[in-house]
Amino acid sequence: MENLRKILKSYEKWVAANPETVCDVETTTKWISYFIAGRISDSNVVSELVYTLSNILVLYNDRIIDKSQQGKLISDLQPVQLEASTSAFARSNNKKAKYIYRLKVMLTTLEYCEVFIEISAKRIFGNKGKWLFIAFVQFAKAAGRFFILKHSTEKLITTPTLPALNRRAIIKKQKNALKNGLIVEDSSERNGNLKSNVFGENSSTFQLKRSGRVIRKVEGAPPLQYRDFKLAEEQQQLENGRNAVDFRLIQAEYIYIVKPLIHLATMGLFGEKRWKQFVVSLTLDLISIRMYHQQRQQMNKEQKLELSRRCINLLLYLVRSPFYERVTQSRLDRMLGFVADNVPLIKMIAGPLRDYLPYWQGTYFYLWAT
Repeated sequence: MENLRKILKSYEKWVAANPETVCDVETTTKWISYFIAGRISDSNVVSELVYTLSNILVLYNDRIIDKSQQGKLISDLQPVQLEASTSAFARSNNKKAKYIYRLKVMLTTLEYCEVFIEISAKRIFGNKGKWLFIAFVQFAKAAGRFFILKHSTEKLITTPTLPALNRRAIIKKQKNALKNGLIVEDSSERNGNLKSNVFGENSSTFQLKRSGRVIRKVEGAPPLQYRDFKLAEEQQQLENGRNAVDFRLIQAEYIYIVKPLIHLATMGLFGEKRWKQFVVSLTLDLISIRMYHQQRQQMNKEQKLELSRRCINLLLYLVRSPFYERVTQSRLDRMLGFVADNVPLIKMIAGPLRDYLPYWQGTYFYLWAT
């Protein structure tokens, strides 16, 4: 057990010191999963297992890199929203944030594993067992997202729940900090001093011991030129307006979260590959996106990016049943066949893609998959 801990410690140090090399290893692992498909027996299960493990590896490495960066960089230290933040310092100073962070890690892991769980359940328990596991996974994801929405300041939950780190930006920031001499040595003493600087005496906030509430100090007020000096009544009106906007955003997210469960219910009532559940799911997506667009001006940059991603994902309905079988399949098959027969180099990709597209369509393009 002690040897295993030493190996993990060595691995964590290597990941923290070589984020670019780690990215190359992760990309290679994912490409191996594509290469395995169709080349060995039970290739679907094996390739999905490799792809799932590669995603979990990315998640684990992201957490290592995130933790190491929080300990090294002493530049750009700004106050954070403890409930919504996933930084190492916020998690250590707020129990609720720590629980939400752990839940996000669990949900992200479940999202990465759900396709492999479905394939394995179908092979072991048959078609009924597959749908039982699908229902369990979707209920667990919905319950976790409802909990995060209720107990945090987030109004729009990303997919995956814990998004991947922007490592390019981190590496660039680390290089700039190294040039400017803003990297501190990675020791427990220096990290302890850094934590006290962020949330200790020099911080603009302090935390109540019993309630855990974060309070801003008097000296932590914004500079004079940025104060609005509005009356309490005006501040209350602004606060009420923000609360109304937040309520509408939360309503839109509730609709988005409950969509998979409604789709499962309509599928159980009307059967698979029917237009009714397709239309119901598409309608819920459009209603949710419409409600978000009405409050777009009040959304931050990350929320707008997630909203744009959801809008782009509407294109996936072109390859979802029954629209795929009725409209898209024949046209896509003809296009890939033409490319495979007439374009010399691309036919190496178009041919296998044409053969495996029906399997991928039946495995990955469920209406609740986003």
